[in-house]
Amino acid sequence: MSIYISKNNQQSGPFDESKVLEMLNSGQLSPGDFAIRQGGSQWQKLGEMFPNTGGFGVGAPPPVAEPQFAQAAGAGAGQPPAAETKPKKSRKGLLFGCLGILLFSGLVLAVLGFLGYRNMFPAESKENLPDKVKDFTLDTRYPPKGNIWGSETTYVGLYKRGSDTVLYMMTAYASEGAARNALDSDISKSCKAGEKPMYFGFMKDGKELSQGATCAVPLYVQKDNKVVALGGAGAGGDDFIEFAENLPFNDGSKMTKKEALK
Repeated sequence: MSIYISKNNQQSGPFDESKVLEMLNSGQLSPGDFAIRQGGSQWQKLGEMFPNTGGFGVGAPPPVAEPQFAQAAGAGAGQPPAAETKPKKSRKGLLFGCLGILLFSGLVLAVLGFLGYRNMFPAESKENLPDKVKDFTLDTRYPPKGNIWGSETTYVGLYKRGSDTVLYMMTAYASEGAARNALDSDISKSCKAGEKPMYFGFMKDGKELSQGATCAVPLYVQKDNKVVALGGAGAGGDDFIEFAENLPFNDGSKMTKKEALK
């Protein structure tokens, strides 16, 4: 029966058994080399396949580790099992992968940090904090502030007209619903026990421009997603109303009492 040989991980054959014995006796092959008979499934050392053959004396080459073989898919009948090849693991690919993750994470953190900083320290806005409201002039402009998520931004200014002083605070919210909820909460906090707030709208040409409420001071005005609070000790209620009637979005309106907020 024909025999295949594996020597130094190189396969050869098939050979007749007599040829294999001849090469073994001549030293071309050693007892530590591997062989498999045609149709077999297990490689074995030549010294095991031919135990009565010489070559085990002094000077014989040391046995080597048995190579790992697996039957190749689709191999023809009688062919020896093909040697298994194991892919080498690339440390370079792992290194580049980790580096890519670190770079991506750093970029995301940088973007989030930039957005968070911009939300907490927004730019000035003359629309939300105008230089003048009728004949009230902005005397002190405080830096605007926001939260890290950008859902609230507050603008504060101190307005003067002669000896009258109005403290103005506007908060822009993420939505109109959030602004109405904030207005309800602010009114509830400013009213003392047993007090009922007065609700009003700012009307112009038969159209309501904004709405608000108060329990005295502060006076709250809500327009879309914005809520303005007017107060301070240097002015009276009429001054606050006049100021509110001439805010940029209320310009020229008249405050009219109504039953409740919409």
